[in-house]
Amino acid sequence: MKKRIVLLMAMGVFILAGQEAPKSAVAATPTEKFVTRVITLKYPNNVSVSILDGIGLTVKRSGDLVAVTGPAEQVSTAETILKQLDVPPKPPVQIPVVARKSIELMAYLIVASRSDAQGTQVPKDLESTVNQVAATFPYKTFSFVDAVSLRLTSGSGGQVKGALPVQGPTAPGLRTGGSYQLDVKQVYLMGDSELIRIEKFNLGLHSNGNPDATLDTDIDMRPGQKVVVGRANLDGAGNALIVILTAKVAE
Repeated sequence: MKKRIVLLMAMGVFILAGQEAPKSAVAATPTEKFVTRVITLKYPNNVSVSILDGIGLTVKRSGDLVAVTGPAEQVSTAETILKQLDVPPKPPVQIPVVARKSIELMAYLIVASRSDAQGTQVPKDLESTVNQVAATFPYKTFSFVDAVSLRLTSGSGGQVKGALPVQGPTAPGLRTGGSYQLDVKQVYLMGDSELIRIEKFNLGLHSNGNPDATLDTDIDMRPGQKVVVGRANLDGAGNALIVILTAKVAE
């Protein structure tokens, strides 16, 4: 029995001697080589190093210097990315400056009456327009009162006010000492200056602080065109204010 135990022990020693230790069965994996590379940026204001976050690199920055630490291959990739971002800024878009043109409005104030009273002479260049009004409405005489001028820049609005000339019996319906006020909210050019649009054209006549007549409308017109803006009753005797508007574009 003793001989058998000794024999088994000897066989165990022989088996263990023929095997390698477990730790030497697999070769150890070599540690991956880490490198640090310093990259100088030409346009640091255009580069954000946050793009390198989350890819296992250590990134430190000071001004235009960026230090990247990590596996050599990944550091090279990071350097390539930063150089692609390190480019001069795009030049600002040059918006062409378009000269804002001036628009001169001229509003002619005319009193129309159904009576046969003698009216004051209407300017010759308005006669054809006045005749069109006479063909549409039952007015017999027309009296020229005043011409109101307002010069505006395209895209803007404005206001002008003043006193009316002292009127006699040839301009029925107008009171002595009256005044006018012309307001335009906005005027601008459309279609390469082929059309003038006037928003909220408002003209009012007043006497002793009270309104006598008011015209309020929007207008589309061509430069040089004469437009009858409208008519407003002055009193109960059939007298009315008629406004004829012209406009021209000035450079």
